[in-house]
Amino acid sequence: MLKQNKRLAVKTSAKFRVFALQYDNSTVNRVEQLLNLDVTPYTDKIIAEYIWIGGSGIDMRSKSRTISKPVKHASELPKWNYDGSSTGQAPGEDSEVILYPQAIFKDPFRGGNNILVICDAYTPAGEPIPTNKRHKAAQIFSDPKVVSEIPWFGIEQEYTLLQPNVNWPLGWPVGGYPGPQGPYYCGAGADKSFGRDISDAHYKACLYAGINISGTNGEVMPGQWEFQVGPSVGIEAGDHIWCARYLLERITEQAGVVLSLDPKPIEGDWNGAGCHTNYSTLSMREEGGFEVIKKAILNLSLRHKEHISAYGEGNERRLTGKHETASIDQFSWGVANRGCSIRVGRDTEKEGKGYLEDRRPASNMDPYVVTGLLAETTILWEPTLEAEALAAQKKDPEKQQTLSIPARIFPIFFPFGNMATGFLIIFSLIAGVVGFITSLTGIQNVIQWNAPNLQAAAFSSLTTWLLTLLARGLACKEIDRGWTDSNLRTLETILIIVSGTQMFCTAAIHAGIEDVTIY
Repeated sequence: MLKQNKRLAVKTSAKFRVFALQYDNSTVNRVEQLLNLDVTPYTDKIIAEYIWIGGSGIDMRSKSRTISKPVKHASELPKWNYDGSSTGQAPGEDSEVILYPQAIFKDPFRGGNNILVICDAYTPAGEPIPTNKRHKAAQIFSDPKVVSEIPWFGIEQEYTLLQPNVNWPLGWPVGGYPGPQGPYYCGAGADKSFGRDISDAHYKACLYAGINISGTNGEVMPGQWEFQVGPSVGIEAGDHIWCARYLLERITEQAGVVLSLDPKPIEGDWNGAGCHTNYSTLSMREEGGFEVIKKAILNLSLRHKEHISAYGEGNERRLTGKHETASIDQFSWGVANRGCSIRVGRDTEKEGKGYLEDRRPASNMDPYVVTGLLAETTILWEPTLEAEALAAQKKDPEKQQTLSIPARIFPIFFPFGNMATGFLIIFSLIAGVVGFITSLTGIQNVIQWNAPNLQAAAFSSLTTWLLTLLARGLACKEIDRGWTDSNLRTLETILIIVSGTQMFCTAAIHAGIEDVTIY
């Protein structure tokens, strides 16, 4: 009897487990059905997900509201507010922060006419809060000079997928390490590619939303991926990157995986995560654009520290000069060199126009800050005279090696150019003026047939003219800005006129000497 009761209890328990499992599955199925429910045929109302940047400057927050009808532009949406004291963006006694809708995208999670809304945040008085970096970027991109240059951005967002609870890269043995880097970049296979389903889901979600995503690939470190957005014009680049990041956060949330934008998630011989930013202006894309690119690179070198301070927290752990990065302390640029601060492609060099790639931004950078700063530095900002003189010593290392010995020995600076230009202009002006005066004296002596004074004037004139010629010859090959700057063009034109006139006067003196000798 006891055995029979025991068997009955086991059977009953098994039935309850099956029923519970069926109930759970049924509940899950019903929830999924509701999540996938398209309400468009039943109501004109839509759901708008308002998205903004939180107090850390990198976290994303969002909340939903019902809008009475579909909209096409962000300007049709109402402002909203949130509790800034709960996001670290306002004190508790005055916690209201106002959301201004700025850009809308289709919602790939809810479908239909539902939308995602990228917002920036303001105080009730209408002042942008400290974490609102979009406001300043929008001002930069609305400047007439910037508008006329039509700045394009292509942003390469790298990210790392982590296992939940242990904060260790996806596909890595917990507490251990996979094989060394090499087979993972753009690799395929269960032992090389970890998280492809997330990357592909994100790719499709971005396309559905209307984000200008242009590609994706597995990265050098296993568990690390990249997607590219662009080319995008102006402020649009920041809006699209932030929305793409939000979609990635939501997808990893559903997949039970943690998204990390840490620029160096794993210490040691492993690649960090960056956000390389490809950039061009209309002038760079047109004929002669390579000279404009070099001028932009000069400006970027002069503001290197300012850019680095704005390019992402913890970037010093990534920019070490190793793993396809430049040193954080030293600005550099090169053609096809991924170990430089700024890389220029071979095609750009060959065609004489194109774009540059800023490889310094970290994966956690604010795209509004980076894109705005690039446009400001290369289009609006004019370097001070002192800054240009200082930068003359920090030019491209390949060109530094070609400096002539006199240019290295005499660190003479001139406010309109680099060291070589200053060497040329100062030396030439001094020699030219002295030689020109002595030449005039010599001509006067020729007229008066004063042979002793004539020979002295001729010797002085010839010496100074030769010094002028020497200065021009030594520095000529080192001038790479001479005909791109109006001030330099004016000065060099004056030098040519002075030198030419002096040469004519010297010839006249020598003609006079011959006449005196014959006489």
